[in-house]
Amino acid sequence: MQIDCDTCPVRDRHCAECMVTALLQLAPLEQRLDGDERRAVDGLASAGLITAQEAMAATARIEPWKPLRSTG
Repeated sequence: MQIDCDTCPVRDRHCAECMVTALLQLAPLEQRLDGDERRAVDGLASAGLITAQEAMAATARIEPWKPLRSTG
């Protein structure tokens, strides 16, 4: 089976809801923190709000995008 996203009638509007996107998602669910995220976590640790161990274990988690739905 070949799937061509270029011909999809709802491309770029409903990709987050597409089963193909869900099945073929290449990015891991957890990723390393970027620079801004790392600085934020380090700030929490410096303030004593989290432990150094928690700061070292922190990762970014990819969550599915849920589009807003309007009513009325």
